[in-house]
Amino acid sequence: MVTTRSRSKNSRVAEKDRSKERYAYRPRSSFEESDALVGYKYVDHYLQYDCLLTREELQRLDEHVYSAVDTSWLDELCMKKFWEAVVLYYPLWVAPNLLTLIGLIVNLTTVLVLSFYCPTATETAPAWAYFLAALGLFIYQTLDATDGKQARRIGASSPLGELFDHGCDSASQVFVTLNVCYALQLGSVRCGVFIACIIAISLFYTAHWSTYCTGQLRFARFDVTEAQWSIMIMLMCTGVFGPNIWSVGVFGYALRHLILAAAALGTVYQALGYLAVIFTDGVGKNGSTVAGTSVLFPICPLLAVIVPYCMIYSKSASSVYDDLIVLFVLQFGAVAAKATNRLIVAHMSRSELVLWDWIYVGPIALMINQYYDIKIDERFLLKCTTVYVYVSLLVYCLFITRQICDHMGIFCFKVTAKNATHK
Repeated sequence: MVTTRSRSKNSRVAEKDRSKERYAYRPRSSFEESDALVGYKYVDHYLQYDCLLTREELQRLDEHVYSAVDTSWLDELCMKKFWEAVVLYYPLWVAPNLLTLIGLIVNLTTVLVLSFYCPTATETAPAWAYFLAALGLFIYQTLDATDGKQARRIGASSPLGELFDHGCDSASQVFVTLNVCYALQLGSVRCGVFIACIIAISLFYTAHWSTYCTGQLRFARFDVTEAQWSIMIMLMCTGVFGPNIWSVGVFGYALRHLILAAAALGTVYQALGYLAVIFTDGVGKNGSTVAGTSVLFPICPLLAVIVPYCMIYSKSASSVYDDLIVLFVLQFGAVAAKATNRLIVAHMSRSELVLWDWIYVGPIALMINQYYDIKIDERFLLKCTTVYVYVSLLVYCLFITRQICDHMGIFCFKVTAKNATHK
């Protein structure tokens, strides 16, 4: 008995030492020559700082193993069985990342359709547009839930798949939220569209913030699946009864106001749960993150996204951001998506976060134009900076994906024998 206890104790000590070593702080190393560079000094400097991973980060990302705890009520009740049945109909040659990309494109298509009919989120779209948005969200949910199952089915699981999945989810947040705003006509509520997007984006970021601290993605009883079904039901009700259904008074308040308040309260409750995990369950030394850094620092990129846009929206003396609210929140969503993608990459590669990102040039330009009364038309500048932030996000995603594919010797949208070695 004494020997057994001694071995058990030694085993726990060794495991603890390995954990400390795995989650120890490692300063970011300098870049070496990379095939991803294009050969122009200033462009390469931009890529190295903004888009590329170091060799050590790539090696740690290669070691990453996906870990999640799913207690979602609907998932356990019926959705997992449905998704497991659906995946059997996919051809074996279909790459999992292709499924993810199709889901993103479907979401983008539905939001563009409703944006055409509801440019300020105060108009009424044809009934079929709301039904299309509900169907699109269902397709997106199904593809998003089955891409990982397809990867395991064909032996093509890899860290790239997880990154691509969550990266597309981060971009989709603003699309799904906008469809909700169109259904509820939140453009008629002061700051309603912007507040709804802040709620959705903050909660998604906080979920991955907790993952960066614990190394494990955790789903609550009421989580993504339940929220998506709630949105689908809302869109279908709007298609049947029209958006005026949400103007019905309940206890002296419009139904849309009560829904927005309930969403805010639910977000606070969910966020408090994530924050409790962040402050108590860090796996690094002294409760730090997987990179051995402070669990508080990830709030800085989130504030760097939200605060400037709040200042821009509130400072404007004109109605330009209400008239172009869709464009404004699409830009906001792109900046938030890049910040979230950086957080996901930092978690998977166990690396520290950096505060500055070149995508912030977009909101900074809008702020400088306002606060220093530079005579540049706000509409024109908003359109230009929106193009800029989406180019910045796209370049980041393309170069990160290419670099990981080159490092692992795999293809993003093609199933090969090499993919099967990354299980």
